[in-house]
Amino acid sequence: MSVRNFDWRDFALLQRVRNRGICLNSQLRYTRGPHTIQNTLIELLSPNRSMHTIVVRPDEDQSPEALGQVQIQDTFTQAHIAYLTPEEALQANSGMRLLERIARAAGERGCQALVADVDEGSLAFEILRKAGFGVYARQRVWRLNQPFGGDLKPQEHAWRPELRNDRSAIQALYSNIVPALVQQVEPPPERNGRGLVYWLEGEMLGYLDIVRGPSGIWIQPYFHPAATLSDDLLAGFIRGFSPSTKKPVYVNVRSYQGGLGGSLDRLGFTPCNDQAVLVKRLAHLVTDRLPSYLPAIEGTQPEPTASFTHLEQRGPTSTRVP
Repeated sequence: MSVRNFDWRDFALLQRVRNRGICLNSQLRYTRGPHTIQNTLIELLSPNRSMHTIVVRPDEDQSPEALGQVQIQDTFTQAHIAYLTPEEALQANSGMRLLERIARAAGERGCQALVADVDEGSLAFEILRKAGFGVYARQRVWRLNQPFGGDLKPQEHAWRPELRNDRSAIQALYSNIVPALVQQVEPPPERNGRGLVYWLEGEMLGYLDIVRGPSGIWIQPYFHPAATLSDDLLAGFIRGFSPSTKKPVYVNVRSYQGGLGGSLDRLGFTPCNDQAVLVKRLAHLVTDRLPSYLPAIEGTQPEPTASFTHLEQRGPTSTRVP
């Protein structure tokens, strides 16, 4: 069975299986869709790529060929599985070899965890659990296709675009809200000026990490427990997005932010998927071995702690016979 990085020889395989896979990165899934070929082309042409594509070509006929993509960010010690195709390969040896090779590639680049967003109850959920992935968090993705109506009075002025001076407050909000176990595998918001902040009486109570793509708008909310999550407050940030059936708005609500669900339902959002955030811990090989010294005794000679007793050799004792 051949397992290697994707190259120009594999375009025929990509054309055959690119529409039969699953996306395991929800942000990519809802903002860009399953455009595997687009990411693969970018990978081959970009010297500083973050997406890596791996191909499995089995020798036997009964095991299908498979292709997988993993996203590795240089700024954080975790990798995210982006795509696996075809999905039925997960039930074969080629799928298991593909997952092993993806984990190895991430570990070789210094990643400590491999993450996948998986629909609960799906085949992929069961297979990844058997492959050593554990559940670190759960999330529900909500979708809004049309602008909301009703008697709401959106608090549009409560929100403003993030500024450079907001960075420390955003980091503090993230650290206080996200559980410590999840922080180990989830990077903090990138804080690149695309988000919205909500301040009240000199304290940041809300932050929205926003990603726009050709297929939709992805919002990851962070709300302080002290924030009063009224429908008017939440409607304030939605007003500026102009959702449509072609470019809907998605809000990803983690289990530790579950209080948002009721307000989103009243604002016209509908649940898309209930997902589990699966994580596999990685260990990467250290090839350069360095000797370890004890500085307290390095460069010294051992000193005896007790004197040695030397035995004198004597000849045989003669006995006189009278």
